[in-house]
Amino acid sequence: MRGWAVSESMSTQKTTRSQVQRPGASRLITPCVLGLALLAVAGCTGSDKDEPVTSQSGSASPSSSAEQPQGGGTPLGGANTGVTFTLPTGWKQVDPSQDTSPVVQTSFRTSGSRGEIIKGLIGEQKKLGVVWGIDASVTSGFAPNLTAGCDRGGIIGTELETLKEKARRLNKGAEITDLTVSGKPGFKMTNTSTGHDGVTTDAIEVSVPVSDERYCFLNLAAEQGTMPPAAEQILASFKLA
Repeated sequence: MRGWAVSESMSTQKTTRSQVQRPGASRLITPCVLGLALLAVAGCTGSDKDEPVTSQSGSASPSSSAEQPQGGGTPLGGANTGVTFTLPTGWKQVDPSQDTSPVVQTSFRTSGSRGEIIKGLIGEQKKLGVVWGIDASVTSGFAPNLTAGCDRGGIIGTELETLKEKARRLNKGAEITDLTVSGKPGFKMTNTSTGHDGVTTDAIEVSVPVSDERYCFLNLAAEQGTMPPAAEQILASFKLA
């Protein structure tokens, strides 16, 4: 979910945090900082250890031959979202800004002292066409989930190396791998982090610049050590719309 701005990200993070706590603040938040604000509020910014990020090139790019992933599933996304992918069998689409089920609230961190702020930010993302899904077979605790859509880079821009640096600064110890999505260069980031709720999660995020002002993304998250095999199916089906 992002906005990892290099030196600018720190000041943006502070500004956004103060804005979202005031009435009407959602009108002040520009799309380019929505993901960053969610990270700041949830506290998912990686390990405290100052570990170097590894950048690799590999064959992890979503395959054009995966339009009908093995095992079936439900297509999600489209022109309004900016991306398409397949929800595996057993997953379902959800709206974390409205869903009050405990598993959705826990998985998207929309409960607790910061819950209303996070729901407000998710509501703003929804206006951009962002969509969410969850593993419906997990009925309690933190369920594997995803967020996908497109965002604008704002003053930071969407140049590929800049997006990588954003990810590196906000996700210490992450591994970054180059890939392509629908023929466009992007990268995949894998990372482990602990939120303000004390839950440690593994995350996989694919980010792809699509213009000078816009980039698209798919984020998968699961409690540490529980990322399901279906994650690879979702990544393989991810395409630009």
